[in-house]
Amino acid sequence: MFKIRRQNAVVFTDLEDGSGGVLLHLESKFYYSLNPTGSFIWKQLEEKEEMTEENLLEAVLDNFEVDAEEAKKDLEEFIEDLTREGLVIKIQEEVKV
Repeated sequence: MFKIRRQNAVVFTDLEDGSGGVLLHLESKFYYSLNPTGSFIWKQLEEKEEMTEENLLEAVLDNFEVDAEEAKKDLEEFIEDLTREGLVIKIQEEVKV
């Protein structure tokens, strides 16, 4: 299981019209637009130092009317996109014996 942590070199702002938000990677100078769901997920990552995909999925399901399987698939793809772009890092959790 992985925990997800946002990169410190990334800043976020909400768009005033409620249509989502924008991420700016301060090192690469690339910016990324997020829809309202992506903005919600990013805010979850800002509130907590790190979260598991399961925690994020639970938060999405609690706040949006969406099919659980579809939400899981979309969340996995979103996290992979964020990871590939260097906006978050995935940390392997230690297995406790």
